[in-house]
Amino acid sequence: MGFWERLIGSDPASSKDARSLVSDLVLSCTEEQGLAQQLREHAERAPHHAGADQLRAVAEQQDHVVQLLQDALTARDETPDVEPEPVKGGKNHWARVVHDLADNQALMKRYGELVAYWDPEVPDAVALFQSLERSKSQIGAALRDIGLRADPHALD
Repeated sequence: MGFWERLIGSDPASSKDARSLVSDLVLSCTEEQGLAQQLREHAERAPHHAGADQLRAVAEQQDHVVQLLQDALTARDETPDVEPEPVKGGKNHWARVVHDLADNQALMKRYGELVAYWDPEVPDAVALFQSLERSKSQIGAALRDIGLRADPHALD
């Protein structure tokens, strides 16, 4: 089922059950934990102390997002079996930050889609996904700032 089918509601309401919501939460939690780990590893590889500190601060914000998802799963008596994907690398600091930003934007987009999908049926899930989307927007702004400072072709 694609985005448009979910958006216009052509999917029967009966298929929107708790298992589907839990699978969305587990998938998001796994990917968010992977991004948090990726941010930490990229912070360790940052060439400058300031860039490393900024990435660590973003990783702490990312940990808050992970905690929100884990709390939502705990409230539904679920514990995710987390096995994050391998960390994406890059030849330089800028390339690694671009990977972080792209992953963050993909997650933010997914939360917008999940808000549209779950909106009338599960208001508490909608509030959670809206909160996550706002947090991802803040993290994205911080990553864009780090990326601009790390751009090897930027003028001083």
